[in-house]
Order: sequence, then structure tokens, then C-alpha cells
Amino acid sequence: MKNPDSNPLSLLQHLTPDTQRAVQECLIARHIRSGQTLLIENEPAEFGYFIRSGQLRAIRLNPDGRIQVLARFTQPEPINIISLLSTPRRNRATIEALSNAELFAFSAAHFDELITRHPDFSTHLLRQLAGRIGDLTDKIASLSLFPVRTRLARFLLQLTEGIYSQNKGWTQDEIAAEIGTTRDIVGRALREFEQEGLITRNRAEILLLDKAGLYQIAEIPLT
Repeated sequence: MKNPDSNPLSLLQHLTPDTQRAVQECLIARHIRSGQTLLIENEPAEFGYFIRSGQLRAIRLNPDGRIQVLARFTQPEPINIISLLSTPRRNRATIEALSNAELFAFSAAHFDELITRHPDFSTHLLRQLAGRIGDLTDKIASLSLFPVRTRLARFLLQLTEGIYSQNKGWTQDEIAAEIGTTRDIVGRALREFEQEGLITRNRAEILLLDKAGLYQIAEIPLT
């Protein structure tokens, strides 16, 4: 990477100076626009990425074309690391940009060299992946153990806590992809919440009227 920033990624702050230099020498700056696809599921995994700015998401599509959101990524998270560690090396999910994003790409060959020669780099990535696996485990548990009303209530409460971006209106299709259901079921549940006085809607905007009631449906204790 020509003329790299002195510390382009907060990830590098915890690495030795030698590892920082080795990582930066492997990085290639890349820009992706909102709505573009960065990686396609099942294609050969040739690159990994770090996010410098912006937000992306990992999705899977079922045979009917319904989307399930697996994860969301922001700076300085790594992308496609699990794919580079897998045999065969294929992208484990499709990655889309939710906003304009600045990325640092590194090849699979450079990745192999970094994890072989720089154990502190490997250790840091393992910690990142452990946190992501924990998040994915929680998501799977939610899909398996809780009905749609509970998952939707949790999603609406997380919106107010800033866990999800509120810079855009959320369509029913997007909400369905996040909580693992269909648009029609989301629409029916939202109408029920309105009738129960829990929320009100103004086009794409959802306002929470009764947070205590939503916490009860979400099965989250009030603190």
C-alpha cells in the first residue's frame, strides 16, 4: 500500500510495530458505493477486507429469494476472514454495502503470510471472530426460541438504542430480513402493535409509544 496512513486502522494499535508494518504493506485501498455488492456467496474467496469507514452487511438468500441478514459490519471490523480460513476457500455469504464505504483489501496469499509470521495478528483476529460468533449464536437463538412478536419488539427497542442505523426509513422487507421472517408477517405484527397502542407509524417512521409494553413483549427486563 503506497503512502499508508501512520495508523489507518484502530486494529493495528494493539499489534507490534513489525506486524503493523507488515499489515500495512499488504493493504490495497478500495472504495465501494452504497448498494454495491462486495462479495458473492460461494464464489472463490480471494480477498479479505478491513473497513475504514461505512457500513456493510452479510446476507444469505433462500431459493425463493428471501433475504436473511447474518451480520452488520462497521469500522474497523474484518470481513471474509472465515472464508479465507475455510477449505475450500469460498465466500460464506454475500456482502453488500449499506453506505458508501472505504475499505482496505488484502489477498488470500498475504493473509496466509500474516497469520503464519505474526501471531499477534492471528490472536487479534481470533478475538474479533469470537465476538462475531457470539453475536451470531445469539441471533440463531433468537430465531429458534422467540416468536416474531418478540423479535420485532426487540428490533424496535434496539433502533432506539442506536444498535441499528436510523438514518433511513426501514421498510417492512428490510425489517423482515433482520428478524428472519416475511414482509407480510412483519406488516401484521406492526398493525397489532399499533392497535395495542405500543407504536404509531408515519410512513416509514415508527414511533414507540409504550416502551414498557414492548420490553414485556421482548422478554427483556426493565432496568
